[in-house]
Amino acid sequence: MLFSEVEGHAQLKQKLRESVRENRIAHAQLFAGPEGSGALALAIAYAQYIACEHPGEEDACGKCPSCLKFKKLTHPDLHFSFPVAKTEKQKGLADEFITAFREAFLNNPYLGLDSWMDSIDGGNKQPSIYADEAHEIIRKLTMVSVEGGYKFMIIWLPELLNPTSANRLLKTLEEPTNKTVLMLVSEQPENILGTILSRCQLHKIKPYTTEECANVLSQQNPESGTDYLQLAEIAEGNAALALWMLQNREASGEQLALFRDWMLACYQFHVQNLMAMSEPFQKKGREWQKGFLSYCLFMIRQTLLHNHQPDLVRLGQEEKAFIEKFSRFFHPGNYAEISGYINQAFLHVKGNGHGRIIFFDTSMQISDVFRKEKNAPVRV
Repeated sequence: MLFSEVEGHAQLKQKLRESVRENRIAHAQLFAGPEGSGALALAIAYAQYIACEHPGEEDACGKCPSCLKFKKLTHPDLHFSFPVAKTEKQKGLADEFITAFREAFLNNPYLGLDSWMDSIDGGNKQPSIYADEAHEIIRKLTMVSVEGGYKFMIIWLPELLNPTSANRLLKTLEEPTNKTVLMLVSEQPENILGTILSRCQLHKIKPYTTEECANVLSQQNPESGTDYLQLAEIAEGNAALALWMLQNREASGEQLALFRDWMLACYQFHVQNLMAMSEPFQKKGREWQKGFLSYCLFMIRQTLLHNHQPDLVRLGQEEKAFIEKFSRFFHPGNYAEISGYINQAFLHVKGNGHGRIIFFDTSMQISDVFRKEKNAPVRV
């Protein structure tokens, strides 16, 4: 992964390059940024720059044997640890999933946890970095470098280290072996043990703007006829979610119909319909659930714009036709409350909550907002 292949973060890239040129490479570093901010890609690009045989002022050469191995994530001194879901036949070690991880990252360098779990059929299992994995991390870091340079261990989402694993890594952080770089890539650094945080050099990674996220989409899928800005706005700058939606465009066609039916059922307080709709929501993967809820938030924002600044609305003809009919049901008085409930549902989905319960509970909350306004009778 080259620095040039990672969107944005110019100042941090410069700081990382300078640390290599000035031989100030910290042995333990934390790349902390929200999902879809490119933190993992940036850490890999940094490792490639360190290992490159002919690095330039701005980037790795991309052509030397080391860079060619990094391009496929197969460099023998590049190691990964990441959350998995343990099965009866597997111990829950990262090496058991390394081929799938390489494929998932190379397909989407802005990989998110839910997409990763979907790719290994993790279902609703709680992902974790297990205690046995800590032994593997320590073992790999004590090995001699295969190619005589630096060894790299990239731990993706260290906040999912179980307490036993986290404590076992403390000594390694305190007493690293020579020419070893341990990089933690976290979305929720507040959930990492303080004793680990205190031993790491921190790199704060900002979320992407809508424009930067749209650039990511354009780079990863240079197709014509796609409204990258709209997708980036729906995903609120989360490149992982935006890329998933772009790569699953065939599923996006149902979003408008489902949003329309959901809001209508909430407005009518049709409990049977809402219960029936919660079943298919449950059966979809978490990435789909997040994508749909993000689309709902986007459509509600567009409805508000339609009422007050119609020139700023970014919608297709079918969506515009729906909003023209539905806009009277959304106004500044209920926008914040309804959006808050949907955003809360998004966070519950991201936290591995039960989809059916989340959807139905959110439906009841939205219905209550509408009922308070129109004082409608309950329909069951």
